Amino acid sequence: MKSLAVSAVVGAFLLTVSLPAFAGFDEDVTKAYAPYRVALFKSNQNDKEATEKAVGKFLTIWDGAVIAGYPNAPARYAGEPDWSGTLARIKVIGEKAMEATRQGQLVEAHEILEAVRDELDSLRDRNGVRVFSNFVNAYHSAMEHVLTTKVSADSWNRQTAGELYAGYGVLSYLAEDLAAHAPSDLKADEAFNGLLGDLMSSVEGLKAALDSDDPAAIAKAVKALKPAYAKLFVKFG
Repeated sequence: MKSLAVSAVVGAFLLTVSLPAFAGFDEDVTKAYAPYRVALFKSNQNDKEATEKAVGKFLTIWDGAVIAGYPNAPARYAGEPDWSGTLARIKVIGEKAMEATRQGQLVEAHEILEAVRDELDSLRDRNGVRVFSNFVNAYHSAMEHVLTTKVSADSWNRQTAGELYAGYGVLSYLAEDLAAHAPSDLKADEAFNGLLGDLMSSVEGLKAALDSDDPAAIAKAVKALKPAYAKLFVKFG
């Protein structure tokens, strides 16, 4: 009985000391990701000053809390073959985005910044790690595909309609998946629920427009997808 009690105490101790280390990296990435999201949003709005400020905050946190704080991969990423390289590439991406921003090339800066999201997704995929951002990013990727579909009265046809119905199906699934995997603190957040509701409404708005078979309404519904997503992403993604 004594040995069991000792084992239980030791196990509890190891759990308490290992949990922060296990989650620490992802928590610090989340801290850096907050200004990163703002940088993406503001660069898309062609706001040079706000973008530069946000990229600067991202780089400060990334260089300090992330690169300096994790010279070696934590347990959750044990065995990652490109740990230092991934962290370094993300820093370089941020620096390139800062340079483009300072030169007033906000469209280019936005495109450069997108690569940070790709690097993080690849790192997590290689190590079987899933966080809320994965689900937000999956929706974004599918949405971008839908946004590239050209809709006009002159070009409207059954093939385009079929592609958009398929796109709606994917977006609807991913929006539900995103909602289902939101952390408990977000599910209890009124602002998050409001923005999530707007995103869901934009997806269902696309379905309603497609059912109407009105190219003008469909084009409007497609256009409405991006701002609904962007508002949720910049605050909670």
